[in-house]
Amino acid sequence: MNGKSGPRAYLSAYHNEVTGSKLILHVEFPDGRHNMIQIEDGYFQELAYKRLNYVNDHDPSKIDAILITHNHIDHTGLLPKSVRDGFNGHIYMTEITAELCPLYLYNSCQHQQENVEEMKKEYPAEEKIFRPLYRKSDVENTIKKIIGVSYGKTIEILPGIEVTFFVNAHILGAAMILVQCKYGEFQPINFFFTGDYRLENCFFEMPPIPKKVREMPLIMVHEATNGEVDSKDVKHCLWQNITNAVAKKMDILIGVLAQGREQEMLYLLKLMQEAGVLPKWYNIYVDGPLGIKTTAKYQKILSWYNPKKADFLPEGVIYVTPEMRDSVLSDPRPKIILTTSGMLSQGPARTYVPVYLERPNAMIHLVSYAAEGTVARALLDAKHKEEVTYGSQKFKKRAILKSTREKSSHATADQMIGFINQFTNIQALLLQHGSYESLDTFERRVVEETDIEKIGRLNRSTMYAIYQYADRKDKWDNLVIKERPNKVEAVYAYKPNKEENEKRRKAKRSRKAAKRAATNRRGYKHH
Repeated sequence: MNGKSGPRAYLSAYHNEVTGSKLILHVEFPDGRHNMIQIEDGYFQELAYKRLNYVNDHDPSKIDAILITHNHIDHTGLLPKSVRDGFNGHIYMTEITAELCPLYLYNSCQHQQENVEEMKKEYPAEEKIFRPLYRKSDVENTIKKIIGVSYGKTIEILPGIEVTFFVNAHILGAAMILVQCKYGEFQPINFFFTGDYRLENCFFEMPPIPKKVREMPLIMVHEATNGEVDSKDVKHCLWQNITNAVAKKMDILIGVLAQGREQEMLYLLKLMQEAGVLPKWYNIYVDGPLGIKTTAKYQKILSWYNPKKADFLPEGVIYVTPEMRDSVLSDPRPKIILTTSGMLSQGPARTYVPVYLERPNAMIHLVSYAAEGTVARALLDAKHKEEVTYGSQKFKKRAILKSTREKSSHATADQMIGFINQFTNIQALLLQHGSYESLDTFERRVVEETDIEKIGRLNRSTMYAIYQYADRKDKWDNLVIKERPNKVEAVYAYKPNKEENEKRRKAKRSRKAAKRAATNRRGYKHH
């Protein structure tokens, strides 16, 4: 091939579906320099993958820098483990995420032994590999490495590698990250990591992506969490459901995530009070120390980031301590309880769910995704008056159960397509962060509704190599993007189960079909 060789980049993933997000970008420069940048360092939360938290599938000491898109534990939860295992660079995130992240790392640290016991029960033959992933001192060392970055400011994190954080409405502090690999007269190789993408947030406006970025040649890495969901499929019923329950003076139990969902629900209740549909004498309780601390952080951050939204609490909010729970449960007055966790499997929810589940005059409302194996999923699947196992006991489902996706912090498939179509020069769209089914469905949508010619997947078995050749400064035509096997699966003895293998085979067949459809649609010949 004529011309000079420019930078080379290799992008690989260390996760398959939704949680445990981790990407590694290896950049080689013609002068012999090479750098490894890690994007995310997430904790696996799905039962099928939790074992992966305890194996070493890469060497953190070889990573030069880590970039974090937002403060969710499935994107940050293994940072202290990486530091413990030798990472010695800087960790870059937005200023807001830097304010929130330490709280969550300390909380995760407190649950390490509990996680170990769970894994020993699940994999008794391998109990020797399960030890706490990190300790308080590791969290402290991690925090020292964090650098908070302003939105829109381009910084050089390593020679020839620049990053820019753009506002993302997923949660407060979330970002999309542009990574530009520059060398001499060559065009930069540009990567755009969307993180977990959302279109709007009740606490701030999401500014448009600058035109120069939307027109820039990009390798875009995009999520597909809601790849099977369209806007028209989302029923906006939360306001009405709460209004109906309040009119009947019912107790309302709502499971919330500590960051994002709890604060948004509090703001919704404030709006309902102001609209006169939620009486101010209706008790509002909030339980879960992490969520309560996060709400205080939100108030502090919004006081400078967006002051007009800093006062988002409804009147009369009562924060619950463990000692108060019995009195809350015995209080005959109608009430709304916001409690962690969102899927009702952890935290104070374990105190409230068994009680309210058997009360006909109670409503349990889900506002988060109900994953397989969680209490939320079991409640959704159970019929009225059917027995539900909770812990070691059985309870009859007498409460009214409601669920909605309208508070999802992820964009729907049509919204994601609309976002992608704003960009005019996407060289390759690499999908990640979604169930196999969501990835399959969304990939078909991308093929049908965009003009992107190169569409692929990033996972534990597939990576991408990007080569650049050019003979003048403005030439980009010779960029080569190749799919390659990702060897991460061979690093350790991880054996996918039968169900996961079948998902992979189905996903592979779907990808091939989508690529054939794209080729036929664009009039190219198969080889």
